[in-house]
Amino acid sequence: MKPHPLLITAACALLAPCVAAPSHARAGGLTAPADAPRSVRLMSYNIRYDAPDDTPNWLQRRPHMARQIAFFDPDVLGVQEALIPMVAYLADQAPAYDHYGVGRDDGAQAGETTTLFWRRARFEAVSTQTLWCSPTPDRPSKGWDAALPRTVTRVVLRDRASGRLLDVRNAHMDHVGAVAREQCAALAADLAPATVEGATAAVVLMGDFNAGPDTAPYRRVLAAGLRDARAVSPVVFGPAGTYNDFDIARDNDGVAIDHVFVAPGLSVERYGVPTDSFSGQVISDHFPVVVDVAPDEK
Repeated sequence: MKPHPLLITAACALLAPCVAAPSHARAGGLTAPADAPRSVRLMSYNIRYDAPDDTPNWLQRRPHMARQIAFFDPDVLGVQEALIPMVAYLADQAPAYDHYGVGRDDGAQAGETTTLFWRRARFEAVSTQTLWCSPTPDRPSKGWDAALPRTVTRVVLRDRASGRLLDVRNAHMDHVGAVAREQCAALAADLAPATVEGATAAVVLMGDFNAGPDTAPYRRVLAAGLRDARAVSPVVFGPAGTYNDFDIARDNDGVAIDHVFVAPGLSVERYGVPTDSFSGQVISDHFPVVVDVAPDEK
């Protein structure tokens, strides 16, 4: 594959993890304990930023969202449009999870985040990183024709029982700039899988791409060798579209703009787009995407 021009800059921003190998690591791979859980539940969710004029607004939506997330019980959750106080609320409601994400405006507290949550009892974070979708991905910035700064949050996770690695990237791409969406997709998908003590992580890319299957950003991700979880899942449930604009009867004319992509080495067991509601109102202006994956048998 010809390297993408952004990769040189992105690679400079990436700190290679330096950690001790787990006790069950062996030369040439990992031997998982027999009772280690195999399936991993992934959930991608654009939770809609806190806009007071929304109907329903965040204060009305948030208890239902917390219960919805608890019900689906993901091992890894990626949220988009999450302001820092929104992250704090969800973290308080889900004390079994650790999380990482920074504000897109300043790399700290300001602006929306693409925060990743992971179940603490199952995973430990090996490394964390934020990349901005721009020619300078190592610092807060806006790129190409984007209307707003956009980020990719990356967390490398190690399963505490099996030692298997997941390289999870959570992205929110621009709603205006077509060039920016394609460049951001390339940045997120082309990053080499993380390696730790000779073991290579399985890549998961999730998020709100603001782009459907018949678009350049989607094709760019597939060209990097990742697969759309929906397209390869033996079980698919829910509407094809993922954006509802706060109308439970809508699904963006059947066009998904929220996606979960997985690398070879992971099998998709099931894929769903839940459409939960309360009093006839949806919980966000996007439906979440829930995907169960498992490592391929060797």
